[in-house]
Amino acid sequence: MNNVPISSSRCPHNSSFIASVEFLETGCHIGSILMITLSSYSLFLIAKKSPTSMKSSVPYMINLHVWTMFCDSTWAVLVLPMFFMPVIAAHSSGILLWITENQSVLLWLSFASLGGMSAAVVNLFEHRHQVIVTNSWFVMRRKPTRYIFYSILYILLVNFGMPEILTVPEDQETAKLDAFRKYPCIPVILFDKMSRIIQTDASLFNPHMYFTCFSLSGLVSFYCFHIMWNLLPRNNPSMSTGTRKMLKSFFISMCIQVAIPVIVIFLPNIYWNVSITFDFYSQEFNNISIILFTLHGTSSSIATIFIYSPYRKFTKELFLYGAFSDYLLPEYPLHFEKWWEKRNQLIHATGCNL
Repeated sequence: MNNVPISSSRCPHNSSFIASVEFLETGCHIGSILMITLSSYSLFLIAKKSPTSMKSSVPYMINLHVWTMFCDSTWAVLVLPMFFMPVIAAHSSGILLWITENQSVLLWLSFASLGGMSAAVVNLFEHRHQVIVTNSWFVMRRKPTRYIFYSILYILLVNFGMPEILTVPEDQETAKLDAFRKYPCIPVILFDKMSRIIQTDASLFNPHMYFTCFSLSGLVSFYCFHIMWNLLPRNNPSMSTGTRKMLKSFFISMCIQVAIPVIVIFLPNIYWNVSITFDFYSQEFNNISIILFTLHGTSSSIATIFIYSPYRKFTKELFLYGAFSDYLLPEYPLHFEKWWEKRNQLIHATGCNL
């Protein structure tokens, strides 16, 4: 387009490599490689190394894990948005552009991946609630009720970004110029055809995000507190001590597993909220916040590997004792035992310590 403004020379901090789209792409791609490696391994652990006591929760853990991988991949590879907070706008540079340049599709997919992951978190805690709480009006026992509830939940959360998508300014050129006049340090990539002003102000964006976050947090918190209440001996005296201890340990592990990536997600969200509220702009912080956001899948995988005892023990054996040796070299253990037996016989016969 003609008459594109030039970024002010008074903004040297936003001309650094950290403020560039190249830094953002490099950071997200490196993080995605780490995420795919760790997430694939942790998915294997959940599917193949879960003990019998965890089997009922495995499908729900896999569901959350797959949604987390999809969300991470969407933000770090497929769409790869570059934010310009406090301007509610984004530039897309992901590989999905090879297939479509429809900004509405790209925006919907970013929201949908996050919404689907949120629904999977609710699904996981609701299942544990159903398993542990034996007698309550708040437990959905009938399958049709659960099907209806989760159909509505997933539809709503996968499409929770529709208010923003449907109210995107039609005159993008004017909206971009207005944003540049207010924040002259914004990089000129804002005027690229793959950049889009999502909202001209936060009058819809902030209340919508607050409502969604508080609603989901309230629902998950209710399940957690109700589970803890029913794990108290006085509230469920018929439960054996061993069963209570096992359920409590697994529930705490599950809470930690979910809490760690949630914290990783909330940190950049806190910055975005502060940026919008206090009208603070820094492209360097914007890029770092996106990279941090895309690390929630990696943090979730690390938490899964080390928090759950069966996965931690298998990983320890794998790296310290060669857990795959039985599969890769079936004859190795037998040969080693024979060698060790002959060694001991020789020591006994000669009196020499080999």
